[in-house]
Amino acid sequence: MSNLVSKSFVLLVEDSDEDFTAFVRFSRPFLQKHSLKRCRNGEEGLQFLQEIDSIIQDYNSNYPSLIILDLNLPGIDGREILTRITENPQWRKIPIVIFSSSNNPKDINFCYEHGAKSYIQKPMDIGLLKKTIHIIWDYWFNVVVLASK
Repeated sequence: MSNLVSKSFVLLVEDSDEDFTAFVRFSRPFLQKHSLKRCRNGEEGLQFLQEIDSIIQDYNSNYPSLIILDLNLPGIDGREILTRITENPQWRKIPIVIFSSSNNPKDINFCYEHGAKSYIQKPMDIGLLKKTIHIIWDYWFNVVVLASK
């Protein structure tokens, strides 16, 4: 399948074109070593992971090294995706970072209770957004030791 990647990659589940464009723009220094795959909604994100399940052995594909997940998505929202991923034995080792505009304590608690490894509120300030995105990449790929695939 041509839209699957064989090197280390991040799955970004984000419905907002504006937020996605900013994320890509500020991720450029990191995209030489890692790929970024976007899914626009929950259904697409889950379908993508299921496609990887079905071909992982045949094409030496990998699961994402990291999933960055927006909460407020059309259809299946980020809370449901988080729950489904952490309940699936094949996917539960994939760290999930919630990247959402919500600062609702109920959302934050729900995400940590259901397996999110980090919860980051999207900054509204463009300079802080750039810094935050750089920190995400640096932390998850230069500091953390990720589980083997």
